[in-house]
Amino acid sequence: MGLFDRFKGQKGAEGPKAPEAAPEVWENAFKANINFYGKEGEETFGALVLTEGTETILPTTPWEKYGLDGKLVADWRLVLVSITGQGIIGMLDYRTAMEKLGPYIQDRREGLVLTRGLSLQEMKGLLGNHP
Repeated sequence: MGLFDRFKGQKGAEGPKAPEAAPEVWENAFKANINFYGKEGEETFGALVLTEGTETILPTTPWEKYGLDGKLVADWRLVLVSITGQGIIGMLDYRTAMEKLGPYIQDRREGLVLTRGLSLQEMKGLLGNHP
């Protein structure tokens, strides 16, 4: 199975309140795309991308909101992409990633978080890689 654009949305619960970002910050931030991947015979997983230096809007609990062919997908991953390194530097379980992203969250609203742009070193830190 390849990349799919078919997904459904539902409202979810919000986490703790972060300081509010100005509306234009939300408007100018990149809204992460929902992607689904998997091979025949393997469970499908959902993935969202966080790119180095890019303010990004991410759902807090995509496993509660998005699915494929009418079925929610339980396995979610955050893919970290470096502009400096020109490629994927790693992947994290989404639940773990949300915990580690706490210091980089600028704002929360309606089941979404707004992250500030992370440096390559900060992204490596999320993966547990230290320079």
